[in-house]
Amino acid sequence: MNKVQLKSFAHGSLISIVGLGSLGIINYFIRRTLWINLPERDFGLFYSAFALIMLSSIFLDLGLGQSVVILISKSFAEKNIHDARKVFTITFAIKAIMSILLFIILELLSPLLSRYYFDYPECIATIMLLFFLIPANALISAYQAVLIARKAFTFQNIIINLSTAIVLIGVFIFSRQYGIIATVLCYIVARIVSIIFLHRKVRSYSIRLIPLREISLASFRKVFSLSSWIAVSSAGVLVMYYMDTVCLTWLKNLESVAMYNIALAIMQIAQSFFVFPAIFTPIVAEMCQKKDYRGIRKSCLITSAGMLITLPVFIICGIYFGESIIKFLFETKSSGAAPAVTILWAGMVFFSIASFNINAMNAGGQQKTAAVIVISCVLINFILNIVLISNSDFVGAALATAITYLIMALCSVIYTTINLNRKINTTDSSQDIPVVK
Repeated sequence: MNKVQLKSFAHGSLISIVGLGSLGIINYFIRRTLWINLPERDFGLFYSAFALIMLSSIFLDLGLGQSVVILISKSFAEKNIHDARKVFTITFAIKAIMSILLFIILELLSPLLSRYYFDYPECIATIMLLFFLIPANALISAYQAVLIARKAFTFQNIIINLSTAIVLIGVFIFSRQYGIIATVLCYIVARIVSIIFLHRKVRSYSIRLIPLREISLASFRKVFSLSSWIAVSSAGVLVMYYMDTVCLTWLKNLESVAMYNIALAIMQIAQSFFVFPAIFTPIVAEMCQKKDYRGIRKSCLITSAGMLITLPVFIICGIYFGESIIKFLFETKSSGAAPAVTILWAGMVFFSIASFNINAMNAGGQQKTAAVIVISCVLINFILNIVLISNSDFVGAALATAITYLIMALCSVIYTTINLNRKINTTDSSQDIPVVK
């Protein structure tokens, strides 16, 4: 990285650590409030349904999340606002159409899901209301891609924290009296507020929707040629992130999901400090354009090593203080989740390392290899979940997740290093060729 890029990376990382750190704390208070005020089965239902929504929404992205960040970053670097508008319009239109279709399908399937998947026939109204989050999340993700491309990390974190704070205030006031329905309504209101603020901010960058008739077929091809393999890897990473909760609902019950989400809440507080993958994506896109492969390799190795150093700290804290942390943050009856916390902390470190290197691969034109690594890990994760959950309940789910992330981290680091070494050697060789006059 040059000085400007390093300054941008450091500034973005600092802002995101503060923002996501506070976000993790707010999310903890939300879970604690719901844990105290909702029946355990409703608590498990909410996070199980939320995981199903996120898993279903994965396929709406079509890889557009990272590809849009990369393409808009390049458009801004070239000062080509019209191209940025075209990319944003394509993304917005596709996400809106796909999310509405998915919303309709899941609404129609809600009676079957409530009876046969959740084993909770009385929850139809709750999950039907929750499905409104699908189109809301899709639109928010389209706007956030522009903010990331513009490196507007301060504003992005303010909006995310504002939205989550609205949820916290709402559940604190209404969840005890009105239960899970009030909780869902709080999330919907918070999403609407986010969309309003994000829309205004994106407009301030001169990014707006343009008529689809003004967009050529070549522009669509440009977006999808980049996003096709990124879609696979992005979807795979998110599938693994929510696979454990879905498998727990399927193989065990909502009570197991509830206990597992106690461990997840504590893991997510720590995960808030591993913000580097998202910050690095627009920067590595610029570095690749300038063929600064040595800078990319150095950044990947230093950041991966830095994150790995935290692993023994998390393991020691989990082994010796995990149960006490849970008792302090939640209640004594949830202390059984302590082993899952330690395992998830370890998995979180490997996940962050893998995400950082896979983002570098995607931005550097190695989307197909990244997708192969991720999909292989998805299959491994699914098999491990089936085997380990059956034997060890939610602790097995945590083990399946951590082992998969370890494999993904190793594969991504090894390939990124080998590929960048090859590019550096090729670039050096081309520079050594004498010019014949």
